[in-house]
Amino acid sequence: MLRNISKSSLFKTSFKQFYSFSYYKNLDLNCPYPSFQSRDLTVTHTMHYITKPPCDPKIMTFGAFHTDHLLEIDWSEKMGWSRPQIVPFKSFSVHPFAACLHYAIECFEGAKAYRGPNNSIRTFRLNCNMYRMKQSAKRLSLPDFDGAELERCIEQLLKVDRDWIPDRQGFSCYIRPTLIATEEALGVRASSRAKLFVVLCPVGPYFPSGLKPVRVFCNTSTIRSAPGGVGGFKVAGNYAPTVLPLKEVQKIGFHQNLWMLPDGLVQEMGVCNLFFFQKNQQGEKELVTPILDGTILPGIMRDSILEITRGMGKFKVIEKKLYIQEVIESIESGRMIEMFGSGTAVSIQPIEAIGYDDKIYEIKYDTKLNAGELSQELFDLLTKIQTGGEEHKWIKSI
Repeated sequence: MLRNISKSSLFKTSFKQFYSFSYYKNLDLNCPYPSFQSRDLTVTHTMHYITKPPCDPKIMTFGAFHTDHLLEIDWSEKMGWSRPQIVPFKSFSVHPFAACLHYAIECFEGAKAYRGPNNSIRTFRLNCNMYRMKQSAKRLSLPDFDGAELERCIEQLLKVDRDWIPDRQGFSCYIRPTLIATEEALGVRASSRAKLFVVLCPVGPYFPSGLKPVRVFCNTSTIRSAPGGVGGFKVAGNYAPTVLPLKEVQKIGFHQNLWMLPDGLVQEMGVCNLFFFQKNQQGEKELVTPILDGTILPGIMRDSILEITRGMGKFKVIEKKLYIQEVIESIESGRMIEMFGSGTAVSIQPIEAIGYDDKIYEIKYDTKLNAGELSQELFDLLTKIQTGGEEHKWIKSI
């Protein structure tokens, strides 16, 4: 019985679990409670269509434009999930006491859809986003849902707004599912009401002229997430505290923060997972990324890179605890081959230098590619999977 189990043991499994296998290996999208069903979805088309922006990377920037419609589904403790609806894009009326406004009880996801051959729509590992969102919702005591049903609803939204999905190379449609607590009462507790909604926005290439390396600052005064916290979930509260540190490092010539714990344990870069391609002490090439210890977001692009590189069989691929002192020693000794970040928005982000302890450490990269050879190879492979005409297990054509 629960009264015989200590509080520490209750949380031991969820917060101390290390993943040396794919976080997405067992994609259980089921819900033990009644969920909304995609077969009940209704569609109300807009009467006022928005003028679409040109496919210009300087104009179609991230989050600048929304499509004509959105998906919304409400939940209440008494009534459960309502029927899903696709409606004309609109603003929401949120009560000033809503828990999402005061206590950041909200989570979200980020995925992309691409235009494929024969005017098809291609989604990339959207089922993984559904799985991760379910885990985030559970962590915040937000209502659970059937992830496969939400995926089907999103596919219908993509079909309704298919004309917004750019057909130009490098462009895509960003998908933002969001779940917020909407109970109209103050108080830190599980919300009795919630709203799930999905919006779309067309986006241009993150790097209009090809990959571009960045300079990162090793932040020793601020941490992104702590052991036992929510760093391993995509919740709103993880992001607001990073805004000021980002502004501060940009003032001194860096593009992003490299997040660490006080003991130097490396975590992430900005909102990206980190990878280090180097030679070990024995002269063997290895790709190293920080292990998922509960403080690091289990990135879908991270998981994809691990599977791709393990399939190459060219070098060791390792998930482990990695400290900044090890990274610096690898750079100083000439063993570091290249460093890069990964994420849905950026795909691959090469790193050209890191600032640590009042010193700048330059990272090797091919100036013709503006990236390392591995970074470029991975970027090309992922782009081909996402936008190419070939079938792939990570792609679903709708």
